[in-house]
Amino acid sequence: MAGQGFLFKTFNVFNSRIISANRLNVANFQTPTRTIKTETKERLKSLNIPEKPKKPLTPYLQYVNQKRSTIVKENPNILPKDVLRKLSEEWKQVTEEEKEKLKEKYQKEAEIYDKDILKFNTALTAEQREILQIANNEKKEDRKKRKITKLLKETHKPKKPQGPYLLYLQEQSKIRNVPLNILIKTVKNDWAQVSDSQKEKYRAQYAKEHEKYEIELENWEKKMISEGHPELVRVKHRVPEERPSRILDLKGKKPSKQ
Repeated sequence: MAGQGFLFKTFNVFNSRIISANRLNVANFQTPTRTIKTETKERLKSLNIPEKPKKPLTPYLQYVNQKRSTIVKENPNILPKDVLRKLSEEWKQVTEEEKEKLKEKYQKEAEIYDKDILKFNTALTAEQREILQIANNEKKEDRKKRKITKLLKETHKPKKPQGPYLLYLQEQSKIRNVPLNILIKTVKNDWAQVSDSQKEKYRAQYAKEHEKYEIELENWEKKMISEGHPELVRVKHRVPEERPSRILDLKGKKPSKQ
């Protein structure tokens, strides 16, 4: 976001001044808010971990909080992403004097946060630290999965074709004029009664669609690799990292030829 980009550049100068050494050296454990395993949730609950101090809002986020409700009130049908886009544009027009006030507020709150987070972290038991770290790792993994899912949707990854049985169900749904989700419950045993010659029609259709799918998928994967998203493609199709043709031994000498 443009406003955030500006913010990062602005804070590069004074961040080192407002962030104490303790803040840099103490593990910044996060109380998880996203998906974590049930077992982890139960352990977190049983350990009675105190509420973690909240980070102060950056000047830009303070501005967003102040102005968001006004934007929504003036534009009832506006989409959330458009609200942020509009606020980002407005942030560019905010005077340096107003921004300085927000920065000063952030600095004061950051100093308080430094002390509170140090107190919070030093009060944690070893077991509490362990489960918080586990929860953090699970949260990161969840974010990673969400990001990949979003990218797969945005990049229009080809969808696998439906198998012979589902092709049969789709056809029957149209013939009987019954929604597929209802039909599935009522024709569980019908497929077993379909002759092999009849099934062959659906198998042939599936084979044709699968062949088309493989071609589209391969082209899509090539595109993803060229656009810098190798994590989206199948492992076997990822380009291996280049390795030196000759490996140096520990002394820095080239191995002799056998």
